[in-house]
Amino acid sequence: MSDRKRRSKDSRSERREALLDAAVVAIRRDGATVSMEDIAHEAGITKPILYANFGDKAGLADALGKRFTRDLIARFGEVWATTTDTRERVERGVDTWVGFIESDPHIYRFLSEGSFGAGRRLEDRRLVSDVGVVVARALGEWLRDQGADSGPAEPWAYGVLGMVHVTTEWWLDRRTLSRKDLVEYMTSLLWSGLAGNGLAGPSPGSATAADTDQAPVPHAPATEQSQR
Repeated sequence: MSDRKRRSKDSRSERREALLDAAVVAIRRDGATVSMEDIAHEAGITKPILYANFGDKAGLADALGKRFTRDLIARFGEVWATTTDTRERVERGVDTWVGFIESDPHIYRFLSEGSFGAGRRLEDRRLVSDVGVVVARALGEWLRDQGADSGPAEPWAYGVLGMVHVTTEWWLDRRTLSRKDLVEYMTSLLWSGLAGNGLAGPSPGSATAADTDQAPVPHAPATEQSQR
């Protein structure tokens, strides 16, 4: 690639990143149903230029989803790297997801639903889809390490994400308990499910083999890492 083409590519990339920055500001201000016109206004450009860069609103959500997915998966890796205890990793993973929704509810709703979200396929909801892939992969590796069938990994992964999503949405509206209690209750439910399948110890504090076996640290899908 010539220097001129490389500079042109870098310039387009920087322009898209600047537009995504403007989109974040607009979404946080106006909510998940923010219009493309409002985002264009925030960016100081016309709406046709915004469409030229992303195609449509779903394309913008896809590009923004890539950014937040990388960040969220990096957070999972960081918090899970601090312990080898499986139950603690489950708890910290739940807390990381809840923390993301709590700190950026408009962004989360834009990426998981948005004004175009009701009929979107799962694979079009990049944040949920990509995080689900990572969780399923980590869970599958851990199940195999336990000598168990890894078949449930994918449905369990998306079931966990669905539970945490819906429960956290309810919690944001009600705030009838602390975040710490919310995370603990969901962790206990998940841990009970593992125990029911013979994959967890009888109590949260017990140091059984299933408790202490190291669960794999999640990593972003290769296609995402190559774009970083």
